[in-house]
Amino acid sequence: MSPEILNILETASKTIPKSFQNCVLALLKIIKKCTVMKKILILSAALISTALFAQNPEIPKKYSDNVIEMLIQNYKKTPHRDVYVDGVLAQKFQQDFPNAHSVEWETNEEIYEVEFWIKLREFKALYSKEGNLLMYKQEIRERELPAVVKTAAEAKYPKYKFEDIEKKVIGTKTLYEIEMEFRDSEVKVIINNEGKFISEKFDY
Repeated sequence: MSPEILNILETASKTIPKSFQNCVLALLKIIKKCTVMKKILILSAALISTALFAQNPEIPKKYSDNVIEMLIQNYKKTPHRDVYVDGVLAQKFQQDFPNAHSVEWETNEEIYEVEFWIKLREFKALYSKEGNLLMYKQEIRERELPAVVKTAAEAKYPKYKFEDIEKKVIGTKTLYEIEMEFRDSEVKVIINNEGKFISEKFDY
C-alpha cells in the first residue's frame, strides 16, 4: 500500500468516533509493518538471487593475459572434439563451479572448453590441459552491472535498452559484453570494469 493512501487513511481515522479510532490506528500499524516487511522480502530475494548466481573462481597467474589471449585465439582456429573429462581437470572444475549442471566438454587437446548451466543461467569456461582456469563468462542481469559500467553504457547510448549481458573474466581482466537495442538498431559493446569502452559494433 502506497504512503499516500496510508496518509489518507490516517487523516480519515481522526474524523470517526473515538471508540473506533484505536481499532483503525492499530490496523494501520499492521499494514505499515506488512509494507515494510514486503520491501525487506523483495530486497532479500534479490540479494539471494545475486549470491546464488555469482561465480568468482580464481584464475591462476601461471599465464599472462597476453599468453591466455594467444591460447584462446589458437583454440578458435583448430578443430575440436567432444570429450569426457575426469581426473584433475574434472576435480578443478567441480571446485570452481560446484553447482554446475548440463555440462558439455570440447577440446583441441591443448585447451578444454566447457559449457554448462547454474540454475537458469548459461556459463562457459576454458581450461588448460593441466587444469588451470584461463577464462570464464556468465550471463548476468542489468541490475548486476557495476554502476560505473552501466553509467558509461547509458551515457553513450541514452536511448538504447539493455538486452543480453555477459560478464567475462579472462586472466586478470574483467569485461562486460553488452547488447543494446533501439528500434531497428543494435549495438554490441565491450566495457571493462572501470567503465572504459574496449569495442563497439553496430548491427542495423
